[in-house]
Amino acid sequence: MAFLNNLFKKKPKKKAAQCSICKSRLEYEEGFALTTSQVVISKQYWDHKMVEPDTMSYTTSHFKNKDENATNMRKIIFEKTAEKDHTWMTCDTCIKHFSVDHNETRQLANEWWVSENGFKLPGSGKAEEVLKSEEYESIKQYATMKAGESLIRI
Repeated sequence: MAFLNNLFKKKPKKKAAQCSICKSRLEYEEGFALTTSQVVISKQYWDHKMVEPDTMSYTTSHFKNKDENATNMRKIIFEKTAEKDHTWMTCDTCIKHFSVDHNETRQLANEWWVSENGFKLPGSGKAEEVLKSEEYESIKQYATMKAGESLIRI
């Protein structure tokens, strides 16, 4: 009887995830784990984020037309990103946007994968609560006013 029970027993699925940046699928034990602060502090991330198809119209209007509504939307995008309190899993391509220790973030990702109840990275939390206020305001200013500028023809 035990044989039949084991035969028809559902096998547990291996955890899967997607890259928090590009949404590509990450298989078990792939990727790098980042905190919100590590993501938010990256100018390369913001240069990429502000020229994605979903945000490009705001970036174009912000730089070409000095559109106040577009600038406000860029500020909201920054704030919504900065207030997240979760682990950002990134793929091999997207990790290049961040100045982090790849070995350390890979190890943290491995710990995230094997944890059953969710793994809280050191330094986790909302960016405003983790970063120094000057650092937070500086990157907020960059993301809102400068990110993506070099990619827009005026």
